Amino acid sequence: MSAEPAPLAAEPTQTDPTREKLKLAALRLFSTRGIDGVSVRNIVTEAGMRNGASLHYYFGSKEGLIRELVVEAAQRSDRARNARLDVMEAEGGPERVADIVRLLLEVETTGAGDPDAHRSLPIGFGHMRFIVAMQINHRAMFLDAVGDRWRSSYMRCIDHLRRLMAPLPAAVISQRLAHMVLFMNTSLAVREAAFEADPTGGGLWGKPYALDCLVESLCGALEAPLSPEVAAVLPG
Repeated sequence: MSAEPAPLAAEPTQTDPTREKLKLAALRLFSTRGIDGVSVRNIVTEAGMRNGASLHYYFGSKEGLIRELVVEAAQRSDRARNARLDVMEAEGGPERVADIVRLLLEVETTGAGDPDAHRSLPIGFGHMRFIVAMQINHRAMFLDAVGDRWRSSYMRCIDHLRRLMAPLPAAVISQRLAHMVLFMNTSLAVREAAFEADPTGGGLWGKPYALDCLVESLCGALEAPLSPEVAAVLPG
């Protein structure tokens, strides 16, 4: 007997409240329990749905829902970064590494005035813990879902950083940029969790200079002088 075909997901609509409830519920659960610790039943229950088949109707599968969340997160970040970059470049910038680092951080810590900010989530876009979990534990799915479609702003930022860090060897710049992304995303995920637990941000993230210190930490790592130890083992 041939296997039954997988159910087709319903076509997305911008105003379907059931679809949005399922996505928001999934994002909350994935952010707190991880990807593998959340079942379809968990998501449907969290969303307050009575029909257990609703997730499959709208997304086809749990993976289909995850992919849609990944793409939407990438779209939000890409749109916001490109908008900020357009303004910065029109004004003759960026002139410092800190300009790009601050842009990357501020985009992900947007206030409720941003059109893509979730009002019911603790802070910003509310997707950083989910994104970090995907990048660590489901990287292949994450990269496949995003592809090259929603990375234009990220690559613009990286190009500016490479130019501004140019006195350093290219191999060192690449290594430091990779570390920056890991450090930045993890820090933002921790910050997101802190604001969910305590609307003030708590003792670390509630300080008015918390993001400024994070900018300085990242810039210090990116712009540190090349050490003799690293220089000695560089190829060529």
